[in-house]
Amino acid sequence: MNFRLLSALIVLLLAFSLSAACTGSGDPADPTTPRETATIGETPEPTTTAVSLTPGPTQTAPPGKEVEFGIEPGYPSRFTHDLTITFNGGKGQDYVTNIDVRVTKSTGEVLTEKMQPVKGDEFIIQHAKGENRVEITVSFVTGGTFKIRDQIVEVP
Repeated sequence: MNFRLLSALIVLLLAFSLSAACTGSGDPADPTTPRETATIGETPEPTTTAVSLTPGPTQTAPPGKEVEFGIEPGYPSRFTHDLTITFNGGKGQDYVTNIDVRVTKSTGEVLTEKMQPVKGDEFIIQHAKGENRVEITVSFVTGGTFKIRDQIVEVP
């Protein structure tokens, strides 16, 4: 008995789903309105944004919400010219909701990473030889966002 009821329900649901299909012809409502057509071979112009290796102003986190980061050039490998950014915690680590790290390499390449507010979380950038701009922005539970680091780091 239950099997017949289940199969009837499936057939009914299938009929509803097939009847709910689109019925429009796809033509515009006004036939005098021209449609946009894409020309083959057209490529959009790449947008270039100027990257700057000049550090900007930084802000200080509110008292009791200070956090620390370690920036180590040449670690873990000097041969691949690595740059390691590590979250070291601090008094305000329990109030941190978001950590945004932006590194502008000397080549102009921009790398971004969202770090976890967990002590020991790290972001490793390989092939970062030269001067690199490191920007760290921290968001707190209270709603404040602070750019606490903006500095040039030289990787040998």
